[in-house]
Amino acid sequence: MNIETAIRPDSVAIGAPAYHPAYSSSGHVVQVEACNGFTIGASGMVRDRSQLTIVWGESLQITEVPESAARSWLDLAARYRIEPISAEQAAALLAAAKAKKADAARQMNEAYEQGRIARAAFEADAASKIPAWAKAVIVAELIEDQSDSMTDYYGGKTVRTVILGFSKHTRDLFPELRQAARNFAETAALADAPETAENRQKWSMGGGYFLKVGGRYSNGWKVSKQSFYGNREPVKSLPFPADWHLAAPKAETAPAAAPGVVTPAGIRIEEHTHTKKGFQMFICIMPERVERDEFNRLRELAETLGGWYSKPWGKTPGGFAFKKRDAAETFANPEPSPNDDGPKDGRAPEAAPRAEAPARASVATGDKLRAMADAMQGEIDHKFRDRLTNTPKRQREADSARLDGYWLQRTQQALRALAAHHNAGTVPPELRGVTSKKAAHDLARSEIVRNGGYYDAGYDTGKPATDTPATRALWAMIAGQSEADKQAEALRRKVQALQFANIPGYFPTPRAVIDQMIDLADLPAGEFDMLEPEGGSGAILDVVKDTAPGAKLTTYERHFSLREILTAKGYALAGSDFMEAETAPRFDRVLMNPPFENGQDIDHVRHAFKMLRDGGRLVAVMSPGPFFRQDRKATEFRTWFDDCGGEKYDLPPGSFKQSGTGTATVLVVLVGDELAKEATPVSTAPAGGYRIGTSHFESLEAAGRYYGDPRGSTAADKVAEGEIHIGPPSTCEPDETVTLNREEGRYFIERKS
Repeated sequence: MNIETAIRPDSVAIGAPAYHPAYSSSGHVVQVEACNGFTIGASGMVRDRSQLTIVWGESLQITEVPESAARSWLDLAARYRIEPISAEQAAALLAAAKAKKADAARQMNEAYEQGRIARAAFEADAASKIPAWAKAVIVAELIEDQSDSMTDYYGGKTVRTVILGFSKHTRDLFPELRQAARNFAETAALADAPETAENRQKWSMGGGYFLKVGGRYSNGWKVSKQSFYGNREPVKSLPFPADWHLAAPKAETAPAAAPGVVTPAGIRIEEHTHTKKGFQMFICIMPERVERDEFNRLRELAETLGGWYSKPWGKTPGGFAFKKRDAAETFANPEPSPNDDGPKDGRAPEAAPRAEAPARASVATGDKLRAMADAMQGEIDHKFRDRLTNTPKRQREADSARLDGYWLQRTQQALRALAAHHNAGTVPPELRGVTSKKAAHDLARSEIVRNGGYYDAGYDTGKPATDTPATRALWAMIAGQSEADKQAEALRRKVQALQFANIPGYFPTPRAVIDQMIDLADLPAGEFDMLEPEGGSGAILDVVKDTAPGAKLTTYERHFSLREILTAKGYALAGSDFMEAETAPRFDRVLMNPPFENGQDIDHVRHAFKMLRDGGRLVAVMSPGPFFRQDRKATEFRTWFDDCGGEKYDLPPGSFKQSGTGTATVLVVLVGDELAKEATPVSTAPAGGYRIGTSHFESLEAAGRYYGDPRGSTAADKVAEGEIHIGPPSTCEPDETVTLNREEGRYFIERKS
């Protein structure tokens, strides 16, 4: 072991400067104390005889380290030219740092004490609200999702907590959670949320049992049960801080009051709580036992009304049970026949219920099926909501959700059609037993065709998955997707598939960027001509068509798959390669997202600008490269851009992340003026053509630069007077060739050797 003796304690002076690269901050030594210890360094064990106290910058953070550990910081101070301070200044700096540290500790202690007092007051108030029988508390939490799909982080934070009620048991029962959700206005909608809101995640790293629309990782309210475990006082298990929204206490029933209602038929209706699932139910208790055939008939009638036979259990009597009081009353109050004067022995005549039951059952079943169909709408909307599709896996999940949505839509149509048939008494014999959502859902399943790929969710053929009499009868009631809907779905899948098609330069413009482009373009209210030089899949065109119905759209596209999509959307293409289009000023607006590779965005923007009418506006997405690169092309573009009075707006980082690229982007705005006509000759060449000479220029802009005329007005006058010409000479001798001086933009003659 190599043991070295460190420099003596007086080797570092008080006030010596230091620089910490991790903090990016300078500091000073304010105290040097003798010590006797060792530090393991790069060269082995090092003996330290001094301990340094350093105070850093404006933060006044104090660091106490051995001198050997601080040596690199002291050495860096000279590189950054940090001046030392006097011993008096060092003492004042140390005193200020200690005062700040003491103040921070005091504030922390005060905050802790305030929190302790608030918690004690909360517990004192809660103690009177917790029933003696409570074994768990039902809590609503407002979740703010903080997930980041790009880094695979999934999580959120609770921004508000509300206590909704208490429970006599620790079982997770969703009917109990739904009932408690009604106690608070902001969670009341969860009481009638679709079944998909019932999250069962009792596994390692799962979220437990909770009621929440949108799943675990989404914004919104979450209702769950938290048990009072162990020997802790219940108040210690309550979440803090929390608001209270408990149900109003029920009025106590007088002891002499009857436990239920007795109907004219002698059937008693009593309200009880399901002992296992926790929901309220209404039990129709028969006045006496009935024969087996009569019992079977009554049970069939109860099931038609959505009920069941419940056996006696503890203090709960046996009888025909229903979740809704009106269904129990319909069961217990049979309508007498027209020739019957009423009950004579406390019970309805047997013939009357038998004669009327089918009619009542048919109407009740229709109402039940219609209610089922209406309750499905939230689940259907959830399946069709916008989802991330920036990876193949997420694209498959989104497609699977849409397929489920179409299946649910068919089920909803079937339930409504069955409800109408039940009300009219015209239910096909094959479908008389279909009285539940599950039965209709099974029959509404369609055939899904897949290509065998791992990420292929398949597509819906619109044909039944099975061929049975019941299936054929139910599908005859379903309208199914219209031809227009089928075409729209096929088009959507084509556009979605482009995301991973690897088309060079194709990154669809996100909606947020398009909205900003439209704001900068200031679209006219009436009719106007607009150009989108690179149509792609129609992202910009679609928004403009919806925003400005008066726009007459022109677009180009080279790639066949993209042209196919544009045609399917109804856009007429003016050509395939925009860079080969004639540059005549004929558009009032140009909105574009050109390819960036090899500076193509410069070429496309300058070419499109030539097609802009005077006063027209061009808005383009560009790479920021042309505005800082030092190559000739970028330098010339900046000069031209400034001469045209262009404006540049930086887009936020990640603006195109959803399109599959993290490339930085900017928006540029150009307003058309006489420079837009630079590529159009002002005068017509004579029949014999112009002779070769130095009076021919590549463009009006090049002529302006040559004559020291950035705006090109002098050059334009010379063109009008015939002194100079735009474009190459049209004729030359057989032994002559025309060359272009790129630096000056002028044409010259050369004789062949």
